Amino acid sequence: MHQFRSRDLNAPLLGESARPDPTRGNVLNFESTALSRSQVLSLTVRQRFSIFNLNATYSHYSQYNDGGWFFGTPSDNYNLRSDWGRTETPTHQFNSTVNAKLFMGVFLTSTVVANSGDHYNITTGNDDNLDSNINDRPPGTPRNSGDAPRFLTFNFNISKAFFIGGGSSNGGAGSSRANMNLFANMNNAFNRTNYGTPSGIMTSPFFGQPYSARNAREIEVGLRFQL
Repeated sequence: MHQFRSRDLNAPLLGESARPDPTRGNVLNFESTALSRSQVLSLTVRQRFSIFNLNATYSHYSQYNDGGWFFGTPSDNYNLRSDWGRTETPTHQFNSTVNAKLFMGVFLTSTVVANSGDHYNITTGNDDNLDSNINDRPPGTPRNSGDAPRFLTFNFNISKAFFIGGGSSNGGAGSSRANMNLFANMNNAFNRTNYGTPSGIMTSPFFGQPYSARNAREIEVGLRFQL
């Protein structure tokens, strides 16, 4: 409760084009009247399978607010509750990590990240209530009612340590900690196209279509000297 937001005290009244005080423009009132609600359910699994260690978490997010942005004005300055809607946070989120020690001292770490896509706002693209802010939604459309495409990516890290100075990797007496670590990182290993958030402006020719994408496959290979 009592989160910050701005409100235009001189916005035109419903159905009127003139401001209450036509000699002035926006009169922003910084106030602590915004509300938010967050409910999160998380399930976590940790399990060891021989040489594999698995950690996986699923989270379900139910997050709503009616503003909460300090310098942003509501879509209706005289009906603040009309902006009550979902936040941009995806409803379903899944993360998992698998660590394994393979043959010849090779270590593998793989991660999977998936979510149901961000929520985004749908607006008319016009200043329908003449308050000088183009953030009006179609009648009956809740805030952030749009659903962006789902996100899924697989990442891998493979590494192998070569010990220097006659030491061993067992850490016993006389062993050396100095080693050369050869590694390869692969982000978005399967080069899946993860589209960004679509345009929510109804007057845009790209309305409802993504106009960006997340990073394509990235491979980094390196050699690291460690003491």
